Amino acid sequence: MDAQVKKAADLDVLVVGAGFSGLYILHELVKRNYKVHLFDDGEGPGGTWDKNHYPGARVDSEVWVYQYTDPALWKDYYFTEKFPGWRELKSYFNYVADKWGIRPYMTFKTRVIGTTFDEANGVWQVRTSDGQSLTARYLVLGMGSTTQPVTPSFPGAETFKGQSYHSARWPRDGVSMKGKRVAVIGTGASGVQIIQEASREAEHLTVYQRTPNLALPMGQEKYTREEYEKLKAMFPPVMERTKQTFAGFAYDLIYKPWNEMSADERQKIMRFNWDQKGFTFWLAAPADLFFDEECNRAHYNFWRDETRKLIKKEHLIEVLAPTEPPHPFGTKRPCLQQWYFDLYNQDNVDLVNLKATPIERITEKGIVSGGKEHEVDIIVYAIGFDTCTGAISAVDIKDARGRTVGDLWKEQSLTYLGKAVPGYPNLLYTYALQSPSAFVNGPTGAELEGDWVVKFIENMDKMGIRRFEASRDAAEAWGKRCHDLGEMSLFVKAKSWYMAANVPGKRPEIQPFIGGQPAYRAALYEELDKGFPNFVLVKKHAEEIAAQ
Repeated sequence: MDAQVKKAADLDVLVVGAGFSGLYILHELVKRNYKVHLFDDGEGPGGTWDKNHYPGARVDSEVWVYQYTDPALWKDYYFTEKFPGWRELKSYFNYVADKWGIRPYMTFKTRVIGTTFDEANGVWQVRTSDGQSLTARYLVLGMGSTTQPVTPSFPGAETFKGQSYHSARWPRDGVSMKGKRVAVIGTGASGVQIIQEASREAEHLTVYQRTPNLALPMGQEKYTREEYEKLKAMFPPVMERTKQTFAGFAYDLIYKPWNEMSADERQKIMRFNWDQKGFTFWLAAPADLFFDEECNRAHYNFWRDETRKLIKKEHLIEVLAPTEPPHPFGTKRPCLQQWYFDLYNQDNVDLVNLKATPIERITEKGIVSGGKEHEVDIIVYAIGFDTCTGAISAVDIKDARGRTVGDLWKEQSLTYLGKAVPGYPNLLYTYALQSPSAFVNGPTGAELEGDWVVKFIENMDKMGIRRFEASRDAAEAWGKRCHDLGEMSLFVKAKSWYMAANVPGKRPEIQPFIGGQPAYRAALYEELDKGFPNFVLVKKHAEEIAAQ
């Protein structure tokens, strides 16, 4: 062995991203006395909740599942809403960082810009935006799916003389829409939330819709401290339940086949789930919702008929809740709405149907569609994120040949278990390509994936491993499993971010693992329990062990 290979790495583990996954993994590694540090380009802990602070930004998971399960955290913390907004969530993350004592192990306003694996020394060489050069034995990426925004590509956008913002790049000190003519392009989750707030503040609001959002009623509730304290009695069983369900919520899909249910049973299920509000109509539905066209159409018809009751302007009914579904219900992620459909009844709100009159260009004064210029003061681009791959691809992570993960994924979605990438040793990631994170409640998925990542690293060290790499054959097989599940489902019939359809030029295919949390947990722990048969493992040299 070369005599140079004696210097210990600066870090055992370098973590990127300070959202639910990153903080959880950092905390677990600190508890185990690993030499670990986390970098994030945001202002502070929170991940997507540090970066997304547009008007109305809030979570669409109930608060009793949208937090860590650690009793030391939830016993002494108090939320004020069933579906908290970004300010409360950012405060929660700061509380977590202090309560867990992990703040000294984090650096903010600093981006990891490039990494290269040093084969001779068995470490990652990492470069950061503030000029640091570090080495780490393991690289763990926890940047999430909603941190890399899609760039607007409308002709003339740069000529607009008013204010324009991407929803994910909203100024931290806010933007006043009072008395302004506001245009919002996009009706995904961010768009719906911004539109609701703009409708109450702007002098005039114009919404540009390509596809109607099949939004569900939120059922927001506010809590006093005493009311929230009473809720805590249900936290332990509910949090335990989330580990067992398809999507990590307290409710689960119904696995009785749709064709074995009577018409009365079907109707009762849909009515009950609708009245519960939140995601129950979507994620406590019969599992056939995602595979059976008859079941799916019945749910769409129910949604349509209930939603139409809220729309008073006759000419908007077919645009917002069309007779024929724009796509199979639930195959584009629905969001939760509070007054989204009601706001279109206001005189100061207009809706432009981009299917009929696409945006032709942006001008100095506004937006031209259907040959007509709409003059506005503010344009909001609520056009979403490059999910599942964007955040990781944005980092210059190079293999031995100098090819980046982003380059690889442009050619082929190659991962093993949505955790490791062949050709990139000693690297693990969470909440991204070919994991189930797109369908799993955030903290639930973060703890599932985070626990496995930490156990994996512990096992590598116990086994004396200096280098691990997922086998290409195993990754090909996992990719086929993800692809085949997608092809069996109705997801392939929708142009959604699940299918990478929201990013121009991106290869259309199912990005997440849609088999659900229990199946994913089983796959992860089968690999661990069998001793990592689908990883190529290289033992440490004696000199390396001595240098640690």
